[in-house]
Amino acid sequence: MLKLQMYKRFFVLIYFLTLTLDAKEPVLAILLNIYSNGSQKFNMGRYHLTCESYGIFTLENLRTNSQLNSTCRESIDTFFIKHPDLKYYSYDILKIKQMYHIEVKEKECIVYALGEKSLSELLLEKGLAVVNPLFVDEEFRFSFKRAQSRAISQGNGMYKDTVLRNCMRVFSKE
Repeated sequence: MLKLQMYKRFFVLIYFLTLTLDAKEPVLAILLNIYSNGSQKFNMGRYHLTCESYGIFTLENLRTNSQLNSTCRESIDTFFIKHPDLKYYSYDILKIKQMYHIEVKEKECIVYALGEKSLSELLLEKGLAVVNPLFVDEEFRFSFKRAQSRAISQGNGMYKDTVLRNCMRVFSKE
């Protein structure tokens, strides 16, 4: 009887040990540099990783992808001249040499900047990005769309300017 109880305890201990070993630990990385609102450099051990924000196009992406002398590019430049604080919004949210929970997905990163809120969501809420129209990740699509809708209804960021809305229509066929 004593051996049976010892075996039961042993198997219970093994069971709980396997549960803890199977738990998915968050990947933590140290922020080394902020290139733009949607691009940062992280350090994970001996590796450096440049992260582009997951599932979104930032204003910087839109500017880079637009034609040289287009009204889209000019309106983004004018927007950032009027709102220099928004050009460096990620500097206010993220802090160099701090550790952040990140997930790497499809060559892009989800950076959890405020608890469970990702940097992508924060940029969308601030009107500094749009959801990539080809984005299909069901885990994040709803929260990203909700954040973008909030920015549109509140007139945040790029949604204050009609030219920027026209610029966005080129990239999002919605």
